Amino acid sequence: MKLPFTSILMAVLFTSIFYGFTTPNEKDKTEIRKGIDFYNGDYHEALEKAKEEKKLVFVYLYANWCGVCKALKKNTFRDKTVGEFYNKEFINLALNAEKGEGAEIAKSIGLRSYPTLLYLDGGNGRILTRVSGYKSVTEFMNLGKIYTQKQ
Repeated sequence: MKLPFTSILMAVLFTSIFYGFTTPNEKDKTEIRKGIDFYNGDYHEALEKAKEEKKLVFVYLYANWCGVCKALKKNTFRDKTVGEFYNKEFINLALNAEKGEGAEIAKSIGLRSYPTLLYLDGGNGRILTRVSGYKSVTEFMNLGKIYTQKQ
């Protein structure tokens, strides 16, 4: 049975209208994926900025080939609640641990696995803790709250 052209046109039109009303617009998408704003400067600049702003430093050491790193970035770091908290309490720095200063830091701390998350004292860069592997939103928020005393 062959459908008349108007029936096909109506089905396409209905589908377009329906999905147009149910799909988030671009503004909603960016709000959903806000997440962590990573600092664009280098390691020493991040420490200095943290000292000036009386914040801690969060350092994300990753490798481009690391699947767990990609999942952490996609699922945890893009969470709106995570972004609001970490952007307020930390200077956040993402470094490729296989290039440049990221490789130097990785070597200096004896990096063994990806991703590695460092929490540093913003005043002097002393490592407060280091954690490896994937963290859910809840686990990651709890890690940050330990050092900011904001339970």
